Amino acid sequence: MKEITIIGATGVLGSSITKKLSQKGVRVKAVVRDINKAKKLLPETVEIVYGDVSDKSSLKEALVGSETIYLNLNTTTWDENAPFHPEREGIINVIDVSKELGVKHIMQIVGIDLSNPEFATKGMIYKTNLIRKPAIEHMKKSGINYTYLHCSVFLDSFPTFIQGEEFAIIGNHQYPVYFTNTIDLTENIYNTIGNANAYNQSFTIQGREGISFSEAAQRFLSVYAPDKKVSEYPMETIKHIGLPSEEDEQFMEHMLTYVEQLKEEQVSHSTWEILGEPKLSIEEFVETLLK
Repeated sequence: MKEITIIGATGVLGSSITKKLSQKGVRVKAVVRDINKAKKLLPETVEIVYGDVSDKSSLKEALVGSETIYLNLNTTTWDENAPFHPEREGIINVIDVSKELGVKHIMQIVGIDLSNPEFATKGMIYKTNLIRKPAIEHMKKSGINYTYLHCSVFLDSFPTFIQGEEFAIIGNHQYPVYFTNTIDLTENIYNTIGNANAYNQSFTIQGREGISFSEAAQRFLSVYAPDKKVSEYPMETIKHIGLPSEEDEQFMEHMLTYVEQLKEEQVSHSTWEILGEPKLSIEEFVETLLK
């Protein structure tokens, strides 16, 4: 039986992947900070243990017996001077503890922008990647087998764009995106577990077709909510949507401005040979959300 330990199992993407791996018969252990939340969110087949990436002692208890770890953490600020980031100090803690415990393999989800900076048509640097960089360098020097999964935009996030009667898109997103989803990614992760051909490698994770954000939204709604419409707003709209702080506004504007000028190309054929090919169209994926 395949086994995996997941850190970041209760987020939107992490919870979906955790459930799907468990459904495929993988023995899953979820390392979480909020046990009660995890019990409500995850299947009974998932072993839930307490662990906090900011606390090495808790990680030592949580990761005992783990051979393969999957990291699904995220960064929501690009303040490099912040004393702690889950994707920097947090992951470094995980690596240090994993090395001490003899963990065999760590895989991590990151953005496709990190593996293919040439996609940035205006030469922008995504500031979050500067925060991730020290942990990535630490991983590669650790001696632990690693696998990076550089993912395109997830269709799983689309329901969060629906506000009232519309699917709201901020910015002028005209370039093609090879949208992926957690069902196809779960297959990739499943095929990575115990696969020596995936060790010490980076893989791009994309769907088969490149389409604009607005076209993807329209196709998503045609199945998910046919009565709603796609609306596009200028970037200045961010200042008027009531985000909690100015820092949140700046972070969202930087992220969307970066994505706006990102022009993907299909670069994942080598991934398909080792980790499997994407199977679902946009419409087929939406059908799974409605079940």
